[in-house]
Amino acid sequence: MNISVASSSLISLPIIDAIQKSKHTLASIITNPDKKSGRGLQLTPNELAAWAQTTEIPMAKPADNSELNRHLLAAQPQLIITAAYGKLIPVELLHGPRFGWLNLHFSLLPKWRGAAPVQWALLSGEEEAGISIFKLDKGMDTGPIYLQESVTIRDGERTPELLSRLSQLGGERIMDVIELIATGVKPKAQPATGFTLAPKISKEMGQIDWKSSTIEILRKDQAIGDKPGIWSIFRGERIVLHELGLALPNSTAAKPGALSVTPTGFKVQCGDGCLEIGSVTPAGKKRMSVSEFARGARLLESESFDEYQ
Repeated sequence: MNISVASSSLISLPIIDAIQKSKHTLASIITNPDKKSGRGLQLTPNELAAWAQTTEIPMAKPADNSELNRHLLAAQPQLIITAAYGKLIPVELLHGPRFGWLNLHFSLLPKWRGAAPVQWALLSGEEEAGISIFKLDKGMDTGPIYLQESVTIRDGERTPELLSRLSQLGGERIMDVIELIATGVKPKAQPATGFTLAPKISKEMGQIDWKSSTIEILRKDQAIGDKPGIWSIFRGERIVLHELGLALPNSTAAKPGALSVTPTGFKVQCGDGCLEIGSVTPAGKKRMSVSEFARGARLLESESFDEYQ
């Protein structure tokens, strides 16, 4: 079978590897066009495109649906597998390949339909995550499902770690689905109820409300601490926070957001306890230990993060 992979992320590499090791042919990688980035606004490929440039795999970067259609006519894939491609495929193109389009989605659909299923699962304190491999239709993650498999979320597991595990699992299971398709097995429709949405994560969602519980703040760190990052306001400027952990409570009552310096960092009062911060990235500066930041900022015991807006 001639198979193309549509993605803009390295999480699709296990799928690509599985196809290359199989009896099937990897027809092409379809990814997004280069974007301007950096101070010089130079055109820069996404992480998958940068990797593909080091290989001999045919690659297309269609800017619109007409360019995508021309590529499909040229490459003639019989099946297209998407994973973190980031674009909705128009209905007229979904019916082009003989076996249609598959999507590897990182949730147990219909739960967490949308762009950030892993992040929302962690934000919500889920104990279980998983993959769904389904046939694309005109809806957003609404197509019929060929295969699902669950995994237990490990204690303290963060989004990059969980995504890596799920993408490896998807690469291991994708050949099973391709065999189902080749033998004429039909996918099963998703349940009509019980769906939840997982919209794209914004940078503003990273702001910490210190009136929240310690567990809620730690979940936010697990889910989006690596990207786009969690942050607060200190002396009127944004400061990004890293290496959060539970700390012994302060001996005296303090308002949420109040800081207290410790030998290894500083503690912040939350709604129901304290968290210790190991390192920070102040606005316009490099990441540094909290002890280094505290010396430079000359922290006072009476200081606190600004009120959540």
